[in-house]
Amino acid sequence: MKQLIDVTNGAVLLQSVETADTFLTRLRGLQFRSFLPADSGLFLSPCSSLHTCFMRFPIDVIMLDADNIVVGHRRNIKPWRLLFCEKHTISVIETQADALAEMAGKHVALR
Repeated sequence: MKQLIDVTNGAVLLQSVETADTFLTRLRGLQFRSFLPADSGLFLSPCSSLHTCFMRFPIDVIMLDADNIVVGHRRNIKPWRLLFCEKHTISVIETQADALAEMAGKHVALR
């Protein structure tokens, strides 16, 4: 597991970030889980669109470009939705709904 860090000030934004970087781990995502802790997330790469089918709770989606700059932050995506990411998105981080303050424009890193 890794942490999500704000590169500008070194602050830890999420304590525990799981990686989904294969077809199967991205396909499974957060499906069928009963919850996601507030200080946790799931990093999906590559990812330019996603669905929330078979999910049991709403999520926030943080969209990252190739330099790990947040190009979009969509809030409270309910189960059974389809989401197309912002232009230049190459990966996303899914979090519990409202786990983080507005992220647009932040430079982040996984460490």
